[in-house]
Amino acid sequence: MTHRRSPHIVAAARDWDRFVSANAAIIAASGIPNSYLASVDHFDDFLMHGCLAYHPDETDFQIESMNTDQYAKLVLLVESYFAAGYEWFTPVVLRPAEQHRLGSRFGGAG
Repeated sequence: MTHRRSPHIVAAARDWDRFVSANAAIIAASGIPNSYLASVDHFDDFLMHGCLAYHPDETDFQIESMNTDQYAKLVLLVESYFAAGYEWFTPVVLRPAEQHRLGSRFGGAG
């Protein structure tokens, strides 16, 4: 017996792959490990905790080690994420000023 993924899951995975591809230059410049972008769930985990709290993480990546330019690229990536229609939540990985600005733009409480 073969296992088939639902069309919704297939479409969501395809959409995520497109998002990652469209933002490949920003992702590369940010220094975020590829494993943090393995799926929407992985990326949400990172945005909510600043690390992969609920997924295996074999990297030594620490948000605090990002330089100013890398952090700016992270902010652009997060903004693109919510602009692409992913559900708003406060991205704790960002500083309060960016949380507030993005919250105002995307309808959440900043």
